[in-house]
This record gives sequence, C-alpha cells and structure tokens, in this order.
Amino acid sequence: MPDDEELLPLSPDVDEGLWSDTTEAEEPDWPSAQLPVYSSRHALQAHALLLDTPVVSLQHDAEAYRLVRTHFTAIEKWHEEHTGWRVQRGPSFFRLERHLHAPVSPVLDEKLKRPRDFVCLTWVLWFAEQRHLAGGGRNQQFLLSQLAEELQRQSQESPGAALDFRNLQDRYSMRRALEYLTELGGLQTLEGEVKKWEDAPDNEVLYEFTPISHSLIEALNQQRIAAMSSQIARWNHTLQVSELEGAEPGQNIPPLVRVWRTLLLGPALFRRDDPAAFATLLASAEQVSEELAQSFGWLLELNRDYACIVRGGTLSIGAGPTLTLNAAHDQMILLLCTELRRQVEAGSCSPDAFGCLHVTSFDLNALFSNLRQRYGSYWGASVKESKATDLLAEIYARMRLLGLLRGPDAEGHVLILPTAARYSVGYNQEPAQADSADGQTPGTVSTARVVRIRGRRAATRSDAPQLTFGWSSAEETGGT
Repeated sequence: MPDDEELLPLSPDVDEGLWSDTTEAEEPDWPSAQLPVYSSRHALQAHALLLDTPVVSLQHDAEAYRLVRTHFTAIEKWHEEHTGWRVQRGPSFFRLERHLHAPVSPVLDEKLKRPRDFVCLTWVLWFAEQRHLAGGGRNQQFLLSQLAEELQRQSQESPGAALDFRNLQDRYSMRRALEYLTELGGLQTLEGEVKKWEDAPDNEVLYEFTPISHSLIEALNQQRIAAMSSQIARWNHTLQVSELEGAEPGQNIPPLVRVWRTLLLGPALFRRDDPAAFATLLASAEQVSEELAQSFGWLLELNRDYACIVRGGTLSIGAGPTLTLNAAHDQMILLLCTELRRQVEAGSCSPDAFGCLHVTSFDLNALFSNLRQRYGSYWGASVKESKATDLLAEIYARMRLLGLLRGPDAEGHVLILPTAARYSVGYNQEPAQADSADGQTPGTVSTARVVRIRGRRAATRSDAPQLTFGWSSAEETGGT
C-alpha cells in the first residue's frame, strides 16, 4: 500500500472474445475513472483528526471529513474497545464525544480565553436546546437581543454571578463564545456583525442554529459532576492533603479505559492522580505502546511518576497549547523549570513520593524575580513594563494548562508536577554579551534563543517504554 494518496485508473473488464465476429469494428473508447486510494497513514491521520478537532464537518474541511468517513467504522470500533467514547455521525459532520472522568485543566481555544467565556458558551447551548425542543425550521433563527435578554434572566435565577450585558466584559465573553460556536459550524450569521453589538448593544444580529449545536449538548452524570466539583473545591482550598487526588470520580470505569482517556486528553497520566490506573499501565505498557503506535503513529513515554504521549518528539496535549522557544512567556516557564531542576540537583528541595515538588507562591516569586533581573532583557518591552504579579498569574495559568503546575491554593501552596523535570534550558548568550552583539536590541528573538533542552532522548517506535525521566535524571543528563 503506498504511503501517499495515489490515483489508480479503472476501466471495465472487457472480454475480447465478444468482439471477434466484428472484425472491422473499432474497440470502444471506455472512459477511465480515478478513485482515491487511502493508505494506513491516512488511517492514522483520521484517528488524530477526530481526536484533535471538536467537530469534523464537510463544510469547513471537506478532505478531513472524507478521511474520517472512509475510516469511520474502524475508528468507532477502536473507541468502543479502548475509551468507551461514542463517535457521533451527523448528516455532514463527525464528533468524538470525549467524556471526562476526573478534573483536568481546560484546553483554551484562541476564541475562549476566560472562565466567563465558558459560562456564556454553556448558556448559549442551553438556549439552543430550548429552541430545538420547541421545534425546527425558522424556530432555529433568533436575534442576539433575544438571546441576551433570556440568558440574563435565566442566569439571575441560577447560582453564581449573573450575566449582565451592560457590562463590557460580559459582552466580550459573549462575543468570543458566539465566534467559537460559529467557527465550529454550530451557528450561522444571517445578518449583522457581533463586533458592532459588542461596541453598542443596540446593534442587532440575526443567527441560526445548525444541527452541530445540538450535537454538542449532552446529558451529564450528576453524581460524577458533583464528585469532581467537590474535588476541585478541595484543591482550591489546599493542595497540602494526604488523600489521593482523583480517587473519587470515575472509579466505576475500568482502569485501562481511564488510562486511555487520560493519555489521549493529555497532558499526562500522573501516578499521584490515579495509582490504580497507573499500575494497570505499568502492567500493560507494551500493549498500550504498540496499540498507540499502530492506531495513531505516536509514542508512549513512561516514567516512574507519570506517562504521556509523544508526538514528533514533543510532549503531547492533544490540540492544546505547546511550548515554543521564541515566545517570552514560554521562555519564562522553561527557565523556571530549569531553576527548580537545579534546586533539586543541589538538594535545596526534594520531590515527594509521587515526584511532585511542594513550594509556595512566595518561593516562586523570589525565584522569578531573580530570573527577571538576569534575563529580563530577552523578554521584550511589553514584558518589561508588566508587573511581576501579572506576569506570574499568566505564567501560572499557562503552566496549569501544560500540566506542569497546580495552584496556588488559598494558602499559597503550589504543586510542581514531575513533568516540569523534562526541561533544562539556557540562552546561547549571556545578557551582557547579547546587549552588545551585532548591535541587536535586547528582547529580540534572535538574541534570546533557548538552545538546550535536557532530558531523556526521544524514543523510537522500537523502543520499549522506560522509567528513567524525572527529577532524579537531572544529574544523569549533565553535559548534554
């Protein structure tokens, strides 16, 4: 089977004996047909597309839709056996129903930036369900003023801060939620512009819900939601607890299913969160690694305290954010991880039984202040003008999304997860050298390249899973 898509000419199978009596007749000119032939590589792409894309629709990506449709039966069977997730098949779209069984940091879309954005999106989907139950046709069309009025009224009767679209920040969140749903194909704008409504609520916009909006609405397991809510409340209050995190929600789900769900949703499966699932992974490591390579073309990295998926040599968190070497905030995160790693090497702090470092926000404030004094010239003018508290708040939020940190809690405790041990970086020039090199100004990407990332070598498909990468490997990789 070829690696890439090929076009094979097809023609009818004609028996030449049928034409032997007509010696002067010309052989008919049969038209040739060309059909795409998909290789096993396309099956891997179809698996990843459905996992990484909230909705694969014919309207937004016809080639991706055809790819998933070609391998739909195999993908559906795979998820039935391994994750228990259902694949929705609509008239012109596919969607993988990815159910959570434990609290995870939400992966933010570029359209959804704040918790209030998710509040607005949830209320818009509630409104869509009400319109769907009331009947189809023109009932799926609505004015933005109708939506805003109804959501304000309903949110006032519900727990939490009510929506108030006289508030500009709430209008920002509503605009981002509507744009996100439109990008997914769940909404169609028939008339007007939401940005004009954002500037002045008197401006009107006419929308119409599509079947994709209804596909995003699911019945939730109230018992599981309540258990996760209680767990999140405990985390927000204090991280200094002896209970096993993740021990309550999802325990009725088989451990190997929890393994697959956590690995695929990312960023990592931590032994601290689910010891039973992690023990199951250790016992089934070769099977999981082989299945992951065959179905997705990805690698399993297995360590003492966590396991993760590696795509192309980098820690995978699905379609979520990744660390880049030329972004100032990501450089801060990498340098912070490096300093924590050095402290472990020096014996200033030690990981607990699950490979986590217990520090305080005061400790990190002091650490970041030192890093800023030393490397702040690399980070650009906008960072230079920002307050340290604002920068740290942004760094904490991003590290939570990347699976590197939890907290700070109400008491200021921060939990550094063992994935932070992956990174040890440095600049190719010290600040004093960079300021005078080639007349370049501090803070530009060319003078602030991160050039070393230490850690376990990238695995190859033939490698067996290894238990070698963690804080204890810091000394072993010295000099790399």
